[in-house]
Amino acid sequence: MRRRIVGDIHASYSALRRALDNAQFDEDNDTLYSVGDFCDRGTEPIETLDYLMSLPSFKAVLGNHDSWLESFLYTKVPDTIWYRYNGGNITAEAIAARNDEEWNNRLKTWLSNIPAIRVEEKDIIIHGGIPGNYSEEELIAIANEKRPIPMPIFTSDTYSILEDFIWDREYLESAMANGGARYNRWGERKKDLEPIKTNKTIWIGHTALYLTSRPFYSEEYHLRAIDTGIGTGKGKLTVIDMDTFEYWQDK
Repeated sequence: MRRRIVGDIHASYSALRRALDNAQFDEDNDTLYSVGDFCDRGTEPIETLDYLMSLPSFKAVLGNHDSWLESFLYTKVPDTIWYRYNGGNITAEAIAARNDEEWNNRLKTWLSNIPAIRVEEKDIIIHGGIPGNYSEEELIAIANEKRPIPMPIFTSDTYSILEDFIWDREYLESAMANGGARYNRWGERKKDLEPIKTNKTIWIGHTALYLTSRPFYSEEYHLRAIDTGIGTGKGKLTVIDMDTFEYWQDK
């Protein structure tokens, strides 16, 4: 069984199928992993969700857009930031047009089984990043905790530590700085996070690498960032072999 992992999809079903075809993905025998953000911004949210839910072996982590979607399915009220500024209107309107409560409930159940962090024998998979100097053992413990359902989002009154892993970019920024200075919004120097001591590969999405449209790799940080910007309209969608690190794109 081969293991493929896909970057942020953002409702780009056609691009997803092209990238998977280029990767010779076998739906019946291969496993598809995902760093999250299935919907929004692209024009094919329903097609994307139907396809992912149909796969016999699909292992994902929850992205911030998936958190927004889950919250919407439970509350029936779209988050303003999601709906107005992050393409949530496309997904919400597509779901309303479908008008299928049975399908909505199936989607809720499917989302509820997707964790915020996934740790396996060879890999650590997180959507956004690692918001501090965590050890591998601490990440395993967090991954073993059952997440809240629906997952809180950063604009809500409730809070879960898992939100930080979904939203944070510090680990990737530290890896990309390569000794250079980083500053916060107030012009203060930011201290880089230390690389985690692990033999596992850390996979993340969330940060759109549309300027190069190529995955980012840091041996020091054991990191592969694979959101190559399809959701921006300027990048591509990437699928990677998790064992050989060969990658394919939608064009």
